[in-house]
Parts: sequence; structure tokens; C-alpha cells
Amino acid sequence: MPQINIWNIVQALSAFKSQRRRDANHEHALRELRRFPPHLLADCQRELELTVPERRACDGTR
Repeated sequence: MPQINIWNIVQALSAFKSQRRRDANHEHALRELRRFPPHLLADCQRELELTVPERRACDGTR
């Protein structure tokens, strides 16, 4: 039985680390996009807004 509990903890930790890595990658990509002048990004603004994850959906404060 303790092995199952340890496995559950390892899986939860792995999922947490993966989510943090995805969040960090997303933030890095947004920082890189901000380097471009706004007039160059205007054509793809709608697509950018669709790809931004809604934080409230992740933390349950909706």
C-alpha cells in the first residue's frame, strides 16, 4: 500500500512540474512577442488572444 501512495505523490509532482514548465514556456513566448512593434503584430492579434490560457479556469476562481 505505501508504494501506491508514493507513486501517487510522484505522479502529482510530475504533473505539477510539467504545468510549471508549460507556464514558463508560455511566458517566455509572450516576452519574445512583445519585442516586436505593435503594428507588425496587429494582423495576428486575434490568434494571439485565442492562444492565451485563461488563468481563472486553471485555479478554479471562475
